Amino acid sequence: MDQFSVQIGIWASDGACLRNLRLKVDAGAACSRLPAAILYNLGWTPTQPPRPARLPDGAGTTLSLGEVKIRYNGEDLNRLFVFGADDCAPLLGNDALQGFGIAVDPVNHRLIPAEAHR
Repeated sequence: MDQFSVQIGIWASDGACLRNLRLKVDAGAACSRLPAAILYNLGWTPTQPPRPARLPDGAGTTLSLGEVKIRYNGEDLNRLFVFGADDCAPLLGNDALQGFGIAVDPVNHRLIPAEAHR
């Protein structure tokens, strides 16, 4: 499936500002991911214990995760984000898609209401 990106709002932890970013949609990723520097700059910190994970190349790593308040299509939700490396690609993962009740339309490269996807 060809990947595409969407604009998501990322709230500052104190709610003072909303930063709009483009995230690549990756329904195969359990959680969303942003460079840690962006999340720290907005006042977010990891809230979960570090978790071991396996990268696609088979290498082991440890992930830092925390809840982040995000906005899509006028709706705000708190979702788990991976605090990624500074050069990582920002991703919108399956947890956020499910939370917003949206699904991937792979033919038209867009997000659609989950009911329309069934």
